[in-house]
Amino acid sequence: MKQNEDSSITPLQPAFRFDLAASTPTISEHGNTIREANQNDFPVLAGNAVSFFTIDMKPGALRVPHWHPNAWELDYCLHGQADFGSQDRTTIIIRLKQVIDLKPGQLIFIPQGWFHAIKCMSGDDLKLLLTFNNGMPSDIGIPVGLEGLGDEVFAQAFGVSPGVFTSFNTSNKFFAPLGNLLRRDGLRKGGRLSKRPYS
Repeated sequence: MKQNEDSSITPLQPAFRFDLAASTPTISEHGNTIREANQNDFPVLAGNAVSFFTIDMKPGALRVPHWHPNAWELDYCLHGQADFGSQDRTTIIIRLKQVIDLKPGQLIFIPQGWFHAIKCMSGDDLKLLLTFNNGMPSDIGIPVGLEGLGDEVFAQAFGVSPGVFTSFNTSNKFFAPLGNLLRRDGLRKGGRLSKRPYS
């Protein structure tokens, strides 16, 4: 289609394009990565209440339990298979615990503030595209909370000795690698984990 020379259509400028795939990961743990296109990385998003992330996870890896107090999350599976575990926070009386399988081409919606985790269940890498309704979504995970509040607070909350928490590995801020138990069960390339992570 030939464009008229006096057309009022302005061609897209580079500021309206962002190479998310080529960007440096903002998080990298145990070979798993998160790349972000938020309003700081991609300024054109400022004031539009949206950001996009990609997550790449190794077979058996876990995106540690966390929640986003200021955003809902919509995830699209590009490659691999995942189990999403989530917990409703809307009421104390009814607790809705869900485990949802996600395969390529499928979407999952996680309401704002819902506690959730993601487990790569395939023998191949998992790749997800995430959309948030906030230009700078916040993230609070269990390891960060444990370090921030300390052993005494969690000990009282769970009715156990503070010593229980001193041996916890809080270095996995965002991802936990495949555990020895699951390694022993034999995750096959191209296969699926036999054990559900949230049962």
